[in-house]
Amino acid sequence: MIPKLSDVSPVQTKYLSFIERLNASGFSGDTQPDYANRVVLSTDNSIYQILPQGVIYPQNILDIQLLVKLSNQEEFNDIVLSPRGGGTGTNGQSLTDGLIVDLSKHMNRILEINAEEGWTRVEAGVVKDQLNKAIQPHGLFFAPELSTSNRATIGGMINTDASGQGSVMYGKTRDHVLSLKTVLLDGHLLESAPIDDETLAEIQSGSDYSAHAHRIVDSIQKSKAQQIKDTFPALNRCLTGYDLAHIRTEDGRFNMNSVLCGSEGTLGFIVEAKVNLLPIPTYAALVNIRYDSFEGSLRHARELLATKPTSIETVDSKVLGLAKGDIIWNSVSEFFLENPGENIQGINLVEYTGNDEKEVADKIKILTDKLDNLAKQGDSSTLGYTIAMGHDCVNKLWAMRKKSVGLLGNAKGEKRPIPFVEDTAVPPENLADFIMEFREVLDSYKVQYGMFGHVDAGVLHVRPALDLKEKSQEKKIRAITDKVVALTQKYNGLLWGEHGKGVRSEYAPAFFGELYPSIQQVKGAFDPRNQLNPAR
Repeated sequence: MIPKLSDVSPVQTKYLSFIERLNASGFSGDTQPDYANRVVLSTDNSIYQILPQGVIYPQNILDIQLLVKLSNQEEFNDIVLSPRGGGTGTNGQSLTDGLIVDLSKHMNRILEINAEEGWTRVEAGVVKDQLNKAIQPHGLFFAPELSTSNRATIGGMINTDASGQGSVMYGKTRDHVLSLKTVLLDGHLLESAPIDDETLAEIQSGSDYSAHAHRIVDSIQKSKAQQIKDTFPALNRCLTGYDLAHIRTEDGRFNMNSVLCGSEGTLGFIVEAKVNLLPIPTYAALVNIRYDSFEGSLRHARELLATKPTSIETVDSKVLGLAKGDIIWNSVSEFFLENPGENIQGINLVEYTGNDEKEVADKIKILTDKLDNLAKQGDSSTLGYTIAMGHDCVNKLWAMRKKSVGLLGNAKGEKRPIPFVEDTAVPPENLADFIMEFREVLDSYKVQYGMFGHVDAGVLHVRPALDLKEKSQEKKIRAITDKVVALTQKYNGLLWGEHGKGVRSEYAPAFFGELYPSIQQVKGAFDPRNQLNPAR
């Protein structure tokens, strides 16, 4: 039910007027300005809640073009538009006090699969697991792995440049994007892919938003090259939005996708993507290593990386203990056969994949020989290991790892695991020292926490348990965050490793430094009135 204009505030009146004009313009999607729909989309997977003025569900690209063109009219120049996919972001990226534009309801079609060439074209609202199910019969998969893969959309993954397990081998979402279609604020449909300088010059000669944006980004890349090199850390995770370090490809082509990937809806509406697909590895095996200290599992990671695994995931004793009390333990208990007297404080799950069975077996043998030697020496924190052979067994262990967040949520008491410092990334060689100091910070505030994540990429997810119904507990969020920011900078890392910045963009100036005005220039070129997901 649409509220009466006489019953609402001037701000709501303007948004209701905008929605009415949109419906009258030929918009074919759904518009929901009612309170119930607004409340439903006022939260996501973060700790934040912001009530939008309404929700828009476009049917197609034309609907989005109608939407942005209406926002260009002078009376609507302050209307805020924020794209949304699956709402799985932990930093409030898709929350707004303006209009949410949800692309997941209608724009969720797989448009084309080219198995022979290894790519697919999809609309932004396609869910990752939906895509992988469709391409599995072709022996292919879309590589970036997420624990939220059954609800995260491809558009959302692109907007946060998402990554997860296996990123050391497979990279981030950006590494798999071949081309994008993006509706800019002036209604122009930008089709972006790596281009040569002649094509770039042709685009720059225009007078629309796209031309201006290409001129600005190209200028920044050329004039700030050394600054960019010095500012952007050499991490597997890179820097989410805007990735100035990869504006040029290795062969020298200009690639606007490096700016759009990770832009979190602040530059335009990414509506369609062409992404590359990879063959599903024929063979998979996983070595599950037990440790008597969590620090030991972290410090062992560098040596494990030398054996060239597909991924290394770490879980601490808190998460492992919760798993033992969950039904999922029935499917994985055979891989945690403890010796008498063992006190497991951490585990590393080391995966090997490939299409050559002998090659996978040889890699495992190199690792297990080293582990056996460590056991003979008796001076290691390793307690033992088990091996899971084949995709079925490996997937059982990954299912337990994926459930880590849910397991922490099952902890007893009023305090819940809160995602506010859970996405840091540091160079892997700094991870152990960083985490030891991180734990000291949390221990000083007397909070409980669990840790798990991608030790191979220097990313651990940490969710301190707080009771946000208590004001004193709420204040800890800011205090702990400020200390973790300083600690992350000390170890040459990032506050946001793979889940995007969202409302934590307030810390962006501290990480971008003198390059921050250049970031603002990029934003201004695409969105001169700051209407697209501002403050992100």
